[in-house]
Amino acid sequence: MKVSLTALILWAAGFIVHAALLTVLLWRGHWKRFPIFTVLMGYNAVRTVVLASLYLQSGMSADYARAYWIASYIDLALQLGIVYELARLVFRPAGQWVQEGRKMFLLLGILGAAAAAVIAGKMHPGNRHSLNSWLEAGNLFSAMLILELVASMLFSSARLGLVGTSHVTRLVQGWSIWAIADLIAEGAFSYSGQSRPGFDYLRTGTYFCVTIYWIITLWRPEPKRRTLSPEMQGYLDTLQGQLQSELKRVSSIEKH
Repeated sequence: MKVSLTALILWAAGFIVHAALLTVLLWRGHWKRFPIFTVLMGYNAVRTVVLASLYLQSGMSADYARAYWIASYIDLALQLGIVYELARLVFRPAGQWVQEGRKMFLLLGILGAAAAAVIAGKMHPGNRHSLNSWLEAGNLFSAMLILELVASMLFSSARLGLVGTSHVTRLVQGWSIWAIADLIAEGAFSYSGQSRPGFDYLRTGTYFCVTIYWIITLWRPEPKRRTLSPEMQGYLDTLQGQLQSELKRVSSIEKH
């Protein structure tokens, strides 16, 4: 099967960046903190090799198409898992969920998913009952869903004044940038019903840049968090105790 030089370069580059990022995650011990993200990077490296091998052997055959879509569904499930993983790290700064943050994130996520489903359902090009049409709508839905979940997490955390650590923040930033490029590419394809190489290259190039950014930032040690002085910590503990006592007194008055 004759394959273009561009395709070979993209396959090789995809394997290299995923393998490099996986190595950084394992070497630096980040897999303990980002287990789903680590699994996705390893999965992407293996998927690139498997799909490239199938394509070189049989081209756009039924076996290749089946493997491609199964791999895409697994990829979507892992992406959704990563959004939850990042949200858990952002909204559990002290090991316990910030209730208001979780409620806001879930509410915005549900509304975003509903909006994504409606928009994707309205953008069926060509034969609305064909399998390809539904698959295109599914890709558009997943792109919008990932972006809206990430946006919901960013909005909720900013609204509540929750700032993630450096590595978490960098992962969220990179994921947001790639999600925007993915949505643009999927939106253009779903709207016209035709492949747009320029948008595909935009998505792929953006993803490579984001992955390289993750490799660099995750290799570097995370900046130490600023700690409060003993005097300030004591003051805050005293203030918290006074506030709790005042709340108990007010509650007791209301009961009587």
